[in-house]
Amino acid sequence: LVQTFRPVQCAFHIQNMFLQTLLVFGISFALAEDVSLESAKQGLTSDDECFEGEEQCALNALQLRQTELDDPDDDGTIGLGPEDDTLGSSYHSSVPDGYLAARCSHRSYCIMGRPSPYMVVSGHGDAVGMESINGGNVGYYDNLMNAAWSRCGSSSCVIITNPRGFRTQSRFHIHYRHQSGYGKSLKSKMEHKVCHEGGWQHGGFPCGGKAKYFAGHVAPMSAAMSAGGIHGAGVSVWPHACGGGGTILLVTYHCSIEHSIAVIPPKHR
Repeated sequence: LVQTFRPVQCAFHIQNMFLQTLLVFGISFALAEDVSLESAKQGLTSDDECFEGEEQCALNALQLRQTELDDPDDDGTIGLGPEDDTLGSSYHSSVPDGYLAARCSHRSYCIMGRPSPYMVVSGHGDAVGMESINGGNVGYYDNLMNAAWSRCGSSSCVIITNPRGFRTQSRFHIHYRHQSGYGKSLKSKMEHKVCHEGGWQHGGFPCGGKAKYFAGHVAPMSAAMSAGGIHGAGVSVWPHACGGGGTILLVTYHCSIEHSIAVIPPKHR
């Protein structure tokens, strides 16, 4: 009887151990899945515009992160190479055209750039550049500029778009940076000329530029259209101008001033 019982008892004991192992494994897997999703949500503050409860958006971002980690050419910084040709020098792209478009699509916009975000990228496939803006869609581009403005809106900030022919990516994007020494000097020069004058002022500004002062917070692209055609232009926004009471817009033509007026980390030059 004892010999008969022992195998049955042993088998029962093994079955219990197997069930306990399965239970522990299942709990661990579920916790790991929850942590991964939560990590993706937390990481979105520097990469994308997702909102609370949008689990699918968070999962998409998690997949995007994995794609970026698998990219042998991605060193952790979105450096787009020089987009400045004020001296007529040639420039090259540090990443292939389409890099931004592949990483931001099917959403309004993305906030990109590491280690500190510095760029608003359109998530619309038809948003190529300044030439994409017209009276019917200018409100969307005003919203993108405002997204950049909300992230760098002090008197030391400048918000910049580059014109057609002087950018490295065919997906509309906006840089928001702090002003360089030359940028501060240019802002002071514009203030001297536009703070007490109405209309667009020109003469002495880079790239044949026109500048105008607007009281308060202005819709940047809508206001820039009043300078004339902007399809071949770049637009820069200078917040808290003229004593802090308003904004200066500078519309420049057929060249980029980004690397002259803004502080660019050496890795991005």
